[in-house]
Amino acid sequence: MPWKEVSSMEQKQQFVSLAGSGHFTVTELCEQFGISRKTGHKWLSRHAVGGMKALEERSRAPKSVTCRTSEEIEGLIVAEKRLHPTWGPKKIHRILSIKHGVETPPVVSTVGEVLKRHGMVTERRRRGAVFKAQRSELTTPERCNHVLGVDFKGWFLTGDGQRCDPLTVTDLFSRFVLKIEALPEARTAWTMSAFKSLFRRQGLPDIIRVDNGAPFASLGPGGLSKLSVWWIGLGIEVQFSRPACPQDNGCHERMHRTMKAECCKPPSVNGYAQQQRFDRWRKEFNEERPHESLGMRFPADIYRPSARRLDARIKPRLYELGVETRRVNAAGYISLNGGNSYVGESFVGVDVALERHEESGLLLVRYANVKLGSFSDFDSAKIKPAYFDYWQDKSDAKGRTSQPHV
Repeated sequence: MPWKEVSSMEQKQQFVSLAGSGHFTVTELCEQFGISRKTGHKWLSRHAVGGMKALEERSRAPKSVTCRTSEEIEGLIVAEKRLHPTWGPKKIHRILSIKHGVETPPVVSTVGEVLKRHGMVTERRRRGAVFKAQRSELTTPERCNHVLGVDFKGWFLTGDGQRCDPLTVTDLFSRFVLKIEALPEARTAWTMSAFKSLFRRQGLPDIIRVDNGAPFASLGPGGLSKLSVWWIGLGIEVQFSRPACPQDNGCHERMHRTMKAECCKPPSVNGYAQQQRFDRWRKEFNEERPHESLGMRFPADIYRPSARRLDARIKPRLYELGVETRRVNAAGYISLNGGNSYVGESFVGVDVALERHEESGLLLVRYANVKLGSFSDFDSAKIKPAYFDYWQDKSDAKGRTSQPHV
């Protein structure tokens, strides 16, 4: 015979009825019902005032909230979100002070909660299995051409309506701005051409530090793009900053801020005039503007070109002797197990190394010292992300990925 389920309301009614019968004390009933005497007396006092209906569960929410966001401010938050659908809580929080003159706006988290209550926040879909850029500890520059900071400032339109994408390159040791070139677009072909010109004039650096955007990085194996693969093939180590962390390339971003204020606002009448403006500003920045981090010296007083020249006859040794390699064909495939296995179009024309991991049975793939992914014997049609570190430690004492052998 099943147990009969009793609701909390029925228990309260039974408790009050037994207490009113006079056959039991409140203490005895509380022990029998498994409640405290304080709770028992509370039920009895409520029943005495409002009858059985007063025993119903009451809301535990506070009757008044002193810090509740006013309806007026909540309306402003909703209105700004509708006006700017892509804005998040931080921007709207700032607008409340600037645009609407709210002296004490609610904190950013409260603005976010208001947006959630009104159904104005869309959950971002999680990406599936994607390849991540291999990030190591960022190197502190110790000499000229040790680390170059590279980025695009952000495109804008010149006076004639043409797009301008300024490519900027800085020697992070001397703060010397090596290049500001107004490219039509931030594409691989334009960027590679600009770097060929720069390397012929100033030589090759040891390390290039970039963010995770195109054309420097990709969502493909190792997070490498065609451009970063080319850099590594020249014997240059590529370091990726952390996502959404501009402070990893802080001095370069600070230079962008100054450049934007002094030679991008307002933009020039056309691309040629804008490039002339960039050239004048770069000369002033390098030769006439004292730099506080350099002891008020000029960057041009410190910077010297690299002794490593761009020479097609010099081929850096990317792999150790005896390592099995495969050449990636024009379609991004390698020959494997009698068939074709896809690695990626970024690696067209280069050799990738293959290493068998005995415990897992996976065939590990890397380019220089950058881990790309793995193939399995069951599915070798396309390279897969490697979620576990099957590779042996190829890092130096400072935790950085070692460079190719030149």
